[in-house]
This record gives sequence, structure tokens and C-alpha cells, in this order.
Amino acid sequence: MTRPSVLQIVLAVFVLLVAIFIVGNTEWGEVEIPTPLRGDAAKNPFYAAQRLVETLGATSERRESLGNTPNDAVVVLSTWGWDIDRARREAFEHWVEAGGRLVVDAALISGSDAFEAWSGIARQREEQVDPLDQDSFQPQQIFDPCRDVTEIPAQSASTVPDFEVCDFDRDSWLETDKRLLWALDDDGALVAARVIVGRGTVTVLNGVPFVYRELFDGAHGEVLAAATSLRAGDHVVFMSEADVASLPELVWRYGAPVIGVLLLWIALALWRGATRFGPLVAASDRARRSLAEQVLGTGRFAVRIGGGAALVAAARRALHEAAARRIVGYERFAVAARAEAVAKLAHVDGAALAAALDSEQSARPLELRAKLALLETARRELVSRSQWSKHGKRI
Repeated sequence: MTRPSVLQIVLAVFVLLVAIFIVGNTEWGEVEIPTPLRGDAAKNPFYAAQRLVETLGATSERRESLGNTPNDAVVVLSTWGWDIDRARREAFEHWVEAGGRLVVDAALISGSDAFEAWSGIARQREEQVDPLDQDSFQPQQIFDPCRDVTEIPAQSASTVPDFEVCDFDRDSWLETDKRLLWALDDDGALVAARVIVGRGTVTVLNGVPFVYRELFDGAHGEVLAAATSLRAGDHVVFMSEADVASLPELVWRYGAPVIGVLLLWIALALWRGATRFGPLVAASDRARRSLAEQVLGTGRFAVRIGGGAALVAAARRALHEAAARRIVGYERFAVAARAEAVAKLAHVDGAALAAALDSEQSARPLELRAKLALLETARRELVSRSQWSKHGKRI
């Protein structure tokens, strides 16, 4: 067994010292990490609030529009566009004035003062301090997100045990000139207020305490019961536009067949108008006709048009031209003399040749072939007798 070297001993001591330092300067503790929301709790921001009101003896539902909500029900709005649609806004106003109870939080979206003018509750905000102004600028203080507020019950000047609310806006507060039915007071600043509108009520909160896990912060569950004036048998409707489907999703949901047909039509139009790299139908192979086929086709055409008279006339002209070069004075001979002279040289029947040279006679189809054959045979014989090879032999 080999003994460890000095370098190995030094490295072991160094590693041991580093381990002792890490252990001595490390503090172990437990950190609670909430598990992610799943199922309906991840999709519905009012899932916990609905379970709470149902436990307290009321009924609840989630809606995307007011619809036929009863006039004695409670509607809780969060992340809702109040004046996006005038008809929808007026429907809410008429519903409240007919006896409905409306609860809205600080996430109400309003691009005008329509809600404040109708409900009588306005939100006031502190003026922003210019950080470059050294006289008015103060370092930002660190506040506890939760604080105690005092409940002001209706028609009573006494106070009740405080509520603890969390993440309510500290830079703004609520104001109203109407008589308060219920409110939450934070050292003279209202963070919640309820007033009468028509035969119903409107409750405004300066925070968003009822969605997702915010309901479990502070005393938000008790605030929900107080803000809605919850009683056994009430029906609470929760409405929010935070998770409303996008326009393309709604179009596909309600018009998928039309969109499918439209896309198919566009695809066919693009395909029909696209540039092609070749003809629609393959070109047929080009084939050349032989000379025999050309002559045969021409002859059949001549026989079909005019009864073959053109063919016979052409054969006579060719024979006359060949005989004129071979027989002296041929042009001056009569038809019988021409036939006799040609018959002697071509060794063919003179009477038949005379009949073939007679232009006055007409021939039936079967006789036409014989005439043409006789005239062509006589012409070839005359031509062959007038041609000699280079060696003096007749071809």
C-alpha cells in the first residue's frame, strides 16, 4: 500500500475546511410554495368565492352577460368594461334601478365618468410627486400590504370589529355625496362604499379582493359577505371579462363551417390562378407519315372528291410528257395513233391504252384502278427505256 503524498494531504485538508465553512455559514429553513391552481380553479377567477357563498347558504353562477338575471339577485363585477357597450351598460343601470344589488371592484374598466355620474361614487387619487422636485419629494415608504379598516354599518354611528384587507390601493380613495348604507373606512379614507341607486344598491371597493387566492388574504371572505349583504337563499352572479375568448376564437366557435368553406374557396381560387409549370394535358407524340402513306391518303381523297377524274388526268399528263420526249411528233398524233405508238414501245395492250387515253369516257371505281395502273405502267416503261446507265446499259 502506497503512502499519500504531501499534495494529496493538502488538498484533503482544503476540501475539509471549505465544507466546514459552508456548513457553519448556511442556514436551513422551510419555504412554503403554493401549488399551481388546477381544473376549474385555474380557469374561473371566482371559483373560491362561489364555493364560499354556496357554503353560506346562497346559490352562485358564472355568466358572461346579464341576461335574465332576477332583480333581487347580486351581481359581482371584476375586470369588466363598463362603458364599452352602451346597450349593455344601460341594461345594468336598469337592472340596478329595478332592485338589483351590484358590487364592483377596482378592476372596473371605464373610459369616461359614466359610472361615477350614475352611481354617485367617485375614485379620487393623490397627485403624483415630481421626483425631480427636491422640496416635495419624499423617499418611498415600505407599507405592509395588509391593514385594518373599520366597518360603518347602515344607520349607525357605532363601529364593529375591524376587517383586515390586503392589497387595496393606498394612493386613492372613494368619495360620494350620497348617504352611505355601508362602508369601510381607513383612517378617514373610504376603501369601500355602498349607496342607493333607484330601488337597488351599488357597492364599490377600492381593491380586487375576491378573485383567485386573494379571497384567502386578510378577512376578504368576510368582506365578500358584507359587500354583497349576503343572506341565505340569495343568488350571486359573478361576471368577469378577464378570461373572455378572443375575437378569432369566438368567430371560429360560432362560424366554423362558414370559415371552412371560405378557406376552401380561397385555396381553390389561389390554385386556379397560380402559375403552372406545364400544360394541363401532356402533348401527344409527333409522328411523321411515310411517302407511301401520303400518296395513298392523297389518292383516297381524290377518289372521294370528284370520282378520281383528277388522278386519271394527272396520269395522262405524265404519260404524254414521257411519250413526247420519246416519240417524235407525238403532240400531232390523234388519240388512237398516240396509243398505238406508246403501246409498241411500252409493250402494253393498245386498245386498253386508247380507252384509258380517251378523256370522254368515265370509269367506275373498279375500272379506275385498271386505267391508272395501265397509264402508270406505260409511263414507267417509256421513262425506263429513255434512261441509260454510265456503262451504256439501259436501266
